[in-house]
Amino acid sequence: MMDPWLRQRALSRVTVGWCVLSTVVGLPLAARGDAFWRAFGRQQVGWAAVDAGVVVVADALRRRRMRRGNPYAPATLQRERRTLRRVLAANAVADALYVAGGVWLWRASPDRPGRAGAGAGIVVQGAFLCVHDTFHALRA
Repeated sequence: MMDPWLRQRALSRVTVGWCVLSTVVGLPLAARGDAFWRAFGRQQVGWAAVDAGVVVVADALRRRRMRRGNPYAPATLQRERRTLRRVLAANAVADALYVAGGVWLWRASPDRPGRAGAGAGIVVQGAFLCVHDTFHALRA
């Protein structure tokens, strides 16, 4: 049976890795002169910052919940699994909406490279998060 506490830690590690990759790719692009790539890079760095903040808050909340009573009591484990699945499923839906919004922004802005680049950046981030959240929701 899946340990929800370990699954949450694994989620955090993967997300932090994605944040590092997004920042490493995004910073040089954000410094470019080309408006499309500059906006794309800024999206990567911005999403990395937000995702890192989510990891910090989620980890703090996880640690707090683990301090309440016995974190490995069957009822606690069942509740954590159910909550984790629900949160990840809701996130996956939101991620799909981010992708759709990014595609719209990208395609609706052929004469505005900055907006198109921002849209493309949203698509990349939303797509990763959608796959990430869906995968972990199914495993939870």
